[in-house]
Amino acid sequence: MLHRTSWTVAAVALALALGCGSAAAATVVDAYPSPGTQVASPHTQLSFRGVAPGALGAISVSGSVSGAHSGRIVAHSDGRGASFVPDRPFAQGETVTVRTSLPVHRGHLGAYTIRIATQGPPIGPTRSPPLLLHGPGLQYFHSRHDLHPATVTASAAHGPTAPGDLFVGLFSAPFQLGPGAPGPAIFDTNGRLIWFHPVPDGQDALDVRVQQYQGKPVLTWWQGFVNAGVGVGTGRIFDTSYRQIATVSAGDGYGADPHELKLTPQGTALVDVENPVVWDLSGLHGAKRAVVLDSVVQEIDIETGSVLYEWHSLDHVAVGDSFNPVPTVDGHSDDYFHINSVDETPDGNIIVSARNTWTIYKLARTDGTVLWRLGGKHSSFRMLPGTTFAWQHDARVQPDGTITLFDDGAAPPVHKSSRGIGIGLDTRAHRAFLRRDYRPAPPTLSNSQGNMQALPGGDMLVGWGSSPYITEYSQHGTLLRLYTYARGAESYRAYRFPWAPHPLTKPSVAASTASGRMQVYMSWNGADDVASWQVLAGASASALKPVATVRDGGFETSASIAGAAFVAVQARDAHGTVLSTSATIAPTGS
Repeated sequence: MLHRTSWTVAAVALALALGCGSAAAATVVDAYPSPGTQVASPHTQLSFRGVAPGALGAISVSGSVSGAHSGRIVAHSDGRGASFVPDRPFAQGETVTVRTSLPVHRGHLGAYTIRIATQGPPIGPTRSPPLLLHGPGLQYFHSRHDLHPATVTASAAHGPTAPGDLFVGLFSAPFQLGPGAPGPAIFDTNGRLIWFHPVPDGQDALDVRVQQYQGKPVLTWWQGFVNAGVGVGTGRIFDTSYRQIATVSAGDGYGADPHELKLTPQGTALVDVENPVVWDLSGLHGAKRAVVLDSVVQEIDIETGSVLYEWHSLDHVAVGDSFNPVPTVDGHSDDYFHINSVDETPDGNIIVSARNTWTIYKLARTDGTVLWRLGGKHSSFRMLPGTTFAWQHDARVQPDGTITLFDDGAAPPVHKSSRGIGIGLDTRAHRAFLRRDYRPAPPTLSNSQGNMQALPGGDMLVGWGSSPYITEYSQHGTLLRLYTYARGAESYRAYRFPWAPHPLTKPSVAASTASGRMQVYMSWNGADDVASWQVLAGASASALKPVATVRDGGFETSASIAGAAFVAVQARDAHGTVLSTSATIAPTGS
């Protein structure tokens, strides 16, 4: 159960009067949304970091239109801050004044203001095309009629791959009738399905990977609806038994966008939001009341749901920095920034990739100040040959300081081929130089999505986004393995991770009888340590005996045995130990 601690504002003021607030005076407190923010949510909470929850002191919050706001204090789970959650929303377009006794960074004697955005039309779901649950590229299982994932084919084996399985979020390419149902999936190194989890109609699952939560490996993904490259949903956290143990929701009334769900060692999650706001673009010869997507970064306390950090692109990056055309008609939308990755840097700050400004930004953790820009119209670094990128995705800082990213170079085309690259930064001379460059043969342009994952031992895994490929390269650039999705299927990102699951479900079994023989089909969704299957059969459900043992044949294994009234199967590991036994069933047929 999640633990949540709340105090009334009056109780906090009393704590200060009793002397609990003296510790706050020695430490500058960071406030979010940061003082001066121009596009805060009407449902925003006011978060304070760097102070014990009991030392916040009295907080006064007043809107220029909505008046004084009461609220409650929610302590952050790490004890290093708390959030003031107003009892009612603020008015759109108003200025909110916050007064505290705290030494707030960028405040004046503890006071500061933020402005509430005027909201544009919300992002809504689109009508989903019907699922294609037959034909080439679709997997079908007798023992699991409910699972219909697309295929992944492995080829070009030119050396051993890094250890681990492949993690993808399968869905149909936009405007195409792709095969199979959408959902998170795990494949082994040979492209054989290990686990698939179909999501409800109208939803997708993106950014499927293994991360650490509370010191243990977990399976995470974003789930929700996508509309024109942005979306609204939540993050899901599952344990190694495929049980959901937590949900990550964006704060301040927002819905989380699909482009990032990054867990941190501190028990928090970095997420992004695309929030439509009304914005004056007349200075750029655009519409006076355009709808601009404000890209928002939030750090969420997973235990309490509180916002620990918040950054708004419109406060720090001009719309004119975008390579998207400016809308000239009121009400038309401008996705000028389009955030598509968020990560921590080794020094504790934040790194963000913005597709539509062709720029990677390093942000200060304290107040969101842009510390440097890599690429785009105002790069802080001189881009040496081979380093220029366009419409990029998945910027990550590696332990040696290299910035890795997927350079789409397309939509519209700027380069002849997409690629995965590593860029080194000379911060003294302000130069960016090329360290790694992985390109497909023949050249391939990905119109959207994509990622590059640094693997243990120096290998690189590249997910080609809207192009239906995954490739693994050695540290010297040799192609080790090529994976191809069924036509019409794709994945936002692709990863390789070790994974040791322990499904709580039982194996599934199906059987049919014809001409005195029984065909038995067996599978165990999510298990990866099954080496063989033992088939049990008999004249009654209570008198089953072993009749056959077969080697595991992938996601589903089959065996032919003499006819019987009842059958069950047992999954066994490489030592012959029984891992689990299915239910007992009667076969279909005559």
